Amino acid sequence: MSERETTDRSAETDEAETDADARTVNDAETAPQFGRKWRLLLLAMLGFVVVTTLLQFQVEGASALPEIAVSLYVVAVVGYGVVADAMRTSRFRIALYLGAVAWGAVRFVGGDTTLVTYALLVFGAFLLTRELTFPNG
Repeated sequence: MSERETTDRSAETDEAETDADARTVNDAETAPQFGRKWRLLLLAMLGFVVVTTLLQFQVEGASALPEIAVSLYVVAVVGYGVVADAMRTSRFRIALYLGAVAWGAVRFVGGDTTLVTYALLVFGAFLLTRELTFPNG
């Protein structure tokens, strides 16, 4: 075998290894974050939240509607993030942080002035501002 044939075969082997490495990295990036069992567990937990909000409505009546609406919004956002495997996207984080701010606002307007209420408002607003200001960071 000549030196040129050896060099050509070596180059082909290097290209094949590089392509295989690139496919491995791309496959890892597109692989779902959660397995099927974890998704089912998370969806069951989200279903529990939906049931408890319905019970809250039966007990408190129409006065609980703002809190129920925000709770269902947050449940829908988290459900979307789990099912669509979108938890690493900027769109998901913005929607989740909006939910935290709304949850804090509803609690504050309802007269709840605990540390949790202020934390939801302050940290939610901070994270939302950060995400909107530095979307890739």
